[in-house]
Amino acid sequence: MNWISRLDSTNVHFRMLACLCLSGWSASAQSTQDQQRPREMRAFSLMQTMQVANAPQLAPMINALLSDTNAHMRMAPTRRRTRADVTRASGVAKTARAALARYADVKLAEQDGYQRFLPWLAEQDIYHYNNIQNVMTSVDTFDVTRPVSLLYRKNRAGTLVLVGAMYSAMPGASMDELDARLPVSVAHWHEHVNFCGPRPDSVRAGAVRTDSATLARWLRITSPDKCSAAGGVFLPRLFGWMTHAYLFGKQDIASVWGGAQHDHMRMPGMSH
Repeated sequence: MNWISRLDSTNVHFRMLACLCLSGWSASAQSTQDQQRPREMRAFSLMQTMQVANAPQLAPMINALLSDTNAHMRMAPTRRRTRADVTRASGVAKTARAALARYADVKLAEQDGYQRFLPWLAEQDIYHYNNIQNVMTSVDTFDVTRPVSLLYRKNRAGTLVLVGAMYSAMPGASMDELDARLPVSVAHWHEHVNFCGPRPDSVRAGAVRTDSATLARWLRITSPDKCSAAGGVFLPRLFGWMTHAYLFGKQDIASVWGGAQHDHMRMPGMSH
């Protein structure tokens, strides 16, 4: 995959899609979760290290991908909520809030290994600061004090404000496995699905356009048949299950964890 990092910086849109395509193809070709995660991490690293100028036209498209109602978002099934679920989720939030409050200073988060996702994209609805070591650890264990991501928003002054954390589970996790980490009746588990992008060899050969309009056409494709017809590579899912916990705004269950009545990317009660 080294050829991707050697493409000209004007190809940022398709370098990102090509990275994802390579990650998705490799993961689907393997049968075990242990083999999936390292390949995804290599693709993630390529996306992180792109040396490009900001592309403002990308911001609304990428931010739209994070909405509950987007065609590239799949929400996990839920279960009937119990008092025990609420008690457990509230305890998790309390523990995480106490452990992570120190990261209100984003520089401290960076010192502890959290890296801003897509650092070349200036305007994001929510800034994910990802910790690769925590991602790898989360394959086998679950520690609420070591989230895979810290979540920040910009306030009106342009300062990053800590609003929460993100936790993850492997792509093939069952409902019971998700529930063992965080109750599915409370947490807003989701995964990013149904992407199509150009074939890596087409990108390498310069056979595809590298403009925002072309990227938008790829993003509108959500089925294997249409992706195949377009000559692309279809990715059923990216990066596994995720859930956000908005720990530093209102502290009621709905505001912290979301639910059917809320878009988890636009939760009420978050700090601004």
